[in-house]
Amino acid sequence: MKIGSFAKLYNVSVDTIRYYIELGLLVPEKKGAQFQLNQSCLDDMELILELKHLQFSLKEIQKFLSYKRLTINIDISYYQNLLSEKKNTFVEEKKELNRFIKLIDDKLQSFEQPAISCSYTGVPISFIPFFYCPYCKVQLNISDASIRDSNISEAKLTCSCGYFSSIQDGIVVTSNLEESPYCILNEETMKEFTPSFVSLREKGDQWMIKVLKEQDLSNKVVIETNIDISVSLPKYISSLDSDTFYIFCGFSLTMIKKLKCLIEKVNSKLRIVYIQNTDYLLPLKPGSIDVVIDSITTNDVCSHKNVFPITLLQTYMNDRSKVIGNYLYYHEGATSLLNFRTLYPNSHPHVLYPNYLESNLGKEGLKIQQRTIIGSTDNPGIFLDYHEHGEKVNLLGYIANRAI
Repeated sequence: MKIGSFAKLYNVSVDTIRYYIELGLLVPEKKGAQFQLNQSCLDDMELILELKHLQFSLKEIQKFLSYKRLTINIDISYYQNLLSEKKNTFVEEKKELNRFIKLIDDKLQSFEQPAISCSYTGVPISFIPFFYCPYCKVQLNISDASIRDSNISEAKLTCSCGYFSSIQDGIVVTSNLEESPYCILNEETMKEFTPSFVSLREKGDQWMIKVLKEQDLSNKVVIETNIDISVSLPKYISSLDSDTFYIFCGFSLTMIKKLKCLIEKVNSKLRIVYIQNTDYLLPLKPGSIDVVIDSITTNDVCSHKNVFPITLLQTYMNDRSKVIGNYLYYHEGATSLLNFRTLYPNSHPHVLYPNYLESNLGKEGLKIQQRTIIGSTDNPGIFLDYHEHGEKVNLLGYIANRAI
């Protein structure tokens, strides 16, 4: 029987049969340049398939066939011993699998325990002096407040001009909320990132947290916006300074609640203010922010709006404010830049260009004092839908402050 017919008979590829021949599992005759598989090959193939079905490896099958061929006929006791050894292997593997199944069951059961309340913390009372009207720049009136353990869980924040926001379940909910233009990070959207891009982002986040921890943050205010897309600081929440005020802003109330719940379980002693906001008109005192964390926020915001995020935050920054961030860019002439402009015509001009960040920071009186090339990847994933295959997207780490 020719090799093609033999392969078809057993519903396997010709390459598989050639590989078995190469290993010596099948020993056909050869007439000219063609293999002829005889009755012996048919018998061996039946045995191979039977042993494979019993989870024997090709190396074990090779050993078994060698014994069979050397002894002319198979010794039943040898076959029995072989099967017994394989059974014992499976029994041991089953014990190990059962151990792992038990560990997973225990972990799943721990998730079924009554959830820790995610509303027992709220806005620290000590943060009240920072609540200002974004229009009038005067301190907001606080009424109908519900206070527990020096935290405000419910309250109304109002101004005589008509501005209104509220504290709900410990979260500041601002007025004039818009629909988010961003895709919220979840199990599905995470598939759109490649491991190489995620690793690059993680290196950038580690660089930012290292720089942040080198700062004197005692009684300072640190803000990270756009947490729906980029969540950097909360990943390192267990190591953050408890003497600092942290502000996390996002579009999605659901995302903020999840983040709040997670942080409370890890470190409930941190002084954190959560704000649901979509327009950067924050109920904060002018000059109150000391550090802005740009976790590629510039890239995200400028991709959808013709506005530079630091411009929107300028009111809240002071003369000593710093921006610590990561910024994605391509080199001049990259096709990805042209693709981006086509897909995002309403974006801020020249975002993703190498000189864009420094130029726009300069317009706001900020100068990059330190820059670090975090790395690059040529395969970020389909989330960056403008990326041209083969080109590199680079990640810059930077520190900027007031130009002197």
